[in-house]
Amino acid sequence: MPSKHPMIGTAGSGSPEQEQRHWVIVYGDSHSRRLADLPPTVTREFLEAISQATSCLLEHPSVQAVFAFESVGDHFGPTVAHPHGQLIGLPFVPRRLTLTQPAASCAVCDCVSRQELTVAATELAFVQVPPWSRLPFEMIIAPVAHRPDLASLSAEELAALAGCVHTGLRLCRSTYGDQMPPYLLNVMQAPKGDGSHHLRVELVPLHKDERTLKRPGGMELGLGIYLNPLLPEVAADILRGVLAQARRNPS
Repeated sequence: MPSKHPMIGTAGSGSPEQEQRHWVIVYGDSHSRRLADLPPTVTREFLEAISQATSCLLEHPSVQAVFAFESVGDHFGPTVAHPHGQLIGLPFVPRRLTLTQPAASCAVCDCVSRQELTVAATELAFVQVPPWSRLPFEMIIAPVAHRPDLASLSAEELAALAGCVHTGLRLCRSTYGDQMPPYLLNVMQAPKGDGSHHLRVELVPLHKDERTLKRPGGMELGLGIYLNPLLPEVAADILRGVLAQARRNPS
């Protein structure tokens, strides 16, 4: 559905075209249950809805990229309390959407073999703490095969990706005293016409730590350099341990 508070404007404020650049995707009929609280099939349906809406948004000649996300927690100042995700059709390609690498290399493909950073994996998708993680327990979830967007996934790949996203969300809660921390879930799909992009879902929980400041400061906002107090390898090892314990003692 069109957002009542569109973040992106076009000529003719309030026009139907403007509203169609910013969509809201509501999942589930509960006012409080998030994706981690619902069956993995709901996560798959959520990703399917994002895929379909992305295709529609990219039909606009001026839309060059689509950003899909879910922000959870008062820290982000949501205007709608009911669980939902959002999609925004952008007239430019954001710098962080694509990961800069040498022409013959793919940053996400290179991650597949990094077992020390891998938290969970199937033959089709994986959960990993990326080497460039900005905050403790930040994760990426991606298909093993090089796929540019959700629409390019097979049904089996989409189900595997959804299962890994669901696992990552539950790990966010398990590492935060069984309460869900504020988090961002970013679906980073290819800009229009960019087949070199590797689809990834970024899961960024904002864990609070009494020893460190977790709010972005001057280095983060000024230079985009994040001061992460937890090494990616250490974070991945902790998450693997939490996941193994959860599997031994399912709730």
